[in-house]
Amino acid sequence: MSDVVAVGVDAGGTATRAAVSENGVPAGSAEGPGANPTTLGVDDAADTIVQVIRRALEHRRPDAIVIGAAGAGRPAVAETLETLIGSAFAGCRVTAGDDAAIALRAAIPDGPGIVLIGGTGSIAYAENGARRARVGGLGFWVGDEGSAFALGLAAVRLYGRVLDGRAKADDTTALVARALDAPDRNAYLNALYDAPIVPARIAALAPGIIALAGSGNRVATKLVQQAASDLSDLVRDAARQAGLVEASPAVALAGGLFAANSLLTYLLELRIINELPGASIVRGGDGAAIGALRLAEMLAAQ
Repeated sequence: MSDVVAVGVDAGGTATRAAVSENGVPAGSAEGPGANPTTLGVDDAADTIVQVIRRALEHRRPDAIVIGAAGAGRPAVAETLETLIGSAFAGCRVTAGDDAAIALRAAIPDGPGIVLIGGTGSIAYAENGARRARVGGLGFWVGDEGSAFALGLAAVRLYGRVLDGRAKADDTTALVARALDAPDRNAYLNALYDAPIVPARIAALAPGIIALAGSGNRVATKLVQQAASDLSDLVRDAARQAGLVEASPAVALAGGLFAANSLLTYLLELRIINELPGASIVRGGDGAAIGALRLAEMLAAQ
């Protein structure tokens, strides 16, 4: 009987990671540049992913490849990635999608569960048997509630009210003024409208706001409380759609917002446990590429 080779890929905006197993045993890994198809283009993203996979395989022939890529939640993008990458590995089963499913399986290897991803954006994803639910992940223009971007933007808006004389300045709004290099109204407007908004620049305010909240700043605390409420709503709604509200589900927290204990994580975990009786919180995990590899092993076994 021939060996079964599976490959899992986490294609993020800053790095692409591939993990390989042979007959269920770890057999290699590789890392390369980011391959977000939204920012890089689908063709270039596929080329980058193929190169990283080939380095990880070390001349093995893959039987199944699962790719989780930021920006690949749209079917047209996922299907194009599958076609392009499949053409590079003849006879291999290839599936692609967003990074939510692989994040779930990185933290919760199998069975029902929910993952909440909180970084620049936000999304909750749940699986319960054949049921799947995605809540959030609509992007910074219309969604990403509770994300680092949303938290930063709330502070930016508050600073605008300060400049209008409708709110009092404090350490939170001073943080925004420094980050935007905007000591006055004109500089504030220039910082926001002279060039397209870069989500990462606004999201970069989040750690400072969370730190201020942890030190007792009332304005920052209010912003963090709202973020925790918005994030827990994503989890609750994903649980409801997947039929997990009464199932004491495991809930994984993934992403930069949850990397360290903070007032945000404390409030968020408290709300999740209150809204989903018996829920258990999972922090950390084995990395998204390993989550993708677990899915690839299941695909190879089908």
